[in-house]
Amino acid sequence: MEGSYFSIQKGEGMAGRKRFSLGKFLKIHLGYLLFRFSTFWVKCLPAESLASYGEKLGLLAFHLFRGWRKVALSNLNLALGREKGKDEIHRICRELFKNIGRDMLEVYRCPDFNDGYFKTFVKFEGTEHLNNALNQGKGVIALSAHLGNFPLMCARIANEGYPLSLVARDPENPRIARAITALRDAVGMESIPDEPRMACVSRCFKALKGNRVLMLQIDQNAPITEAWVDFFGYLVPTFKGPVLLSMRTGAPILPMFVKRNSTNLHQITIHPPFTLNISGNAEQDITSNLARLTKIIEAAIREYPEQWLWIYRRFKRARDIKTGERLFHKHP
Repeated sequence: MEGSYFSIQKGEGMAGRKRFSLGKFLKIHLGYLLFRFSTFWVKCLPAESLASYGEKLGLLAFHLFRGWRKVALSNLNLALGREKGKDEIHRICRELFKNIGRDMLEVYRCPDFNDGYFKTFVKFEGTEHLNNALNQGKGVIALSAHLGNFPLMCARIANEGYPLSLVARDPENPRIARAITALRDAVGMESIPDEPRMACVSRCFKALKGNRVLMLQIDQNAPITEAWVDFFGYLVPTFKGPVLLSMRTGAPILPMFVKRNSTNLHQITIHPPFTLNISGNAEQDITSNLARLTKIIEAAIREYPEQWLWIYRRFKRARDIKTGERLFHKHP
């Protein structure tokens, strides 16, 4: 909103007046210009060179963005430090940044891919599970994670003709948020902002009622009011959404992930429907089923650890699985 460029000054003789914030104005508009320049630059590159340029961009980010690198290494040591040595942890972190660079350039260029190239670039496995689930007429809850080039997966599913709605957390910059929504619209995706909460829930129910594929990712940090489940040996709060929506609508849950291979092609794997275990104790059923879904996500991450976004503060609220004590009182 244009009004977000201003803030309310609450002081003597100034109550209710709007004060122009030059810093915020520049941050929004310069950030947007940088975003537009980067997307324009990517459109000038040959499609077959995107991975190469993206890798170089990712390596640059690895060396420049020490804060992100620190968070990624901290998370990697927490999750995999008991299994992998220091050199391997460092290698995974370095590869992660290279993949982030590749993913970004591919996503920016995605609306320009023709159908033939797109189908070669991103292949499907398990579409029979998705077709059978949609034939039930209750919609499909696609459970995924920030693994591989997940925006490209959503675009490819929409490109195949499946009606897809994505619950997403947009950037704080409103102009960039609108541009990203336009990118999703260009490839046939419906965007559902995760805030405000009740509006998001309402639109999720509407999407399922319309027999759409509702894409949900539950691998980000969640409020403490959500369910606490085991993730890499720690208790972390995890969004209940997929299980709650499935229990209330009967929509099947289909885990699906995308992974990049050594030739920089992508493979989407759609798993069979997840079977909910129902005991009659609603709260217990939500937590137990969510714990099982989280283990499916963890297994996918373990298979390709360099393709998951370790730069997220997923363990920010983590607790010791035995004692329940918090690991951190501040960000790791």
